[in-house]
Amino acid sequence: MDGKFAVLTEKETMWAEMLLEVLRDHEIPYAQLPVLGAAFSMRTGTPERLQIYVPEDRLSQAQELMAELFPADEGQE
Repeated sequence: MDGKFAVLTEKETMWAEMLLEVLRDHEIPYAQLPVLGAAFSMRTGTPERLQIYVPEDRLSQAQELMAELFPADEGQE
């Protein structure tokens, strides 16, 4: 792994957690960053979202797994 990460997706926390579990199961390293802080989400009622990053050299594998998990999302990221 060369250490460079690429954005895989951005999803509401509940869906992001499902995806992270699949990435863990397939031993794909990842990083996650909240898009909105929890306090802002609570104040506005907006669901918190996470950006998920994976190593560039594992991006295509992660995209395939994501397409299997969320088939209705294909082409909408």
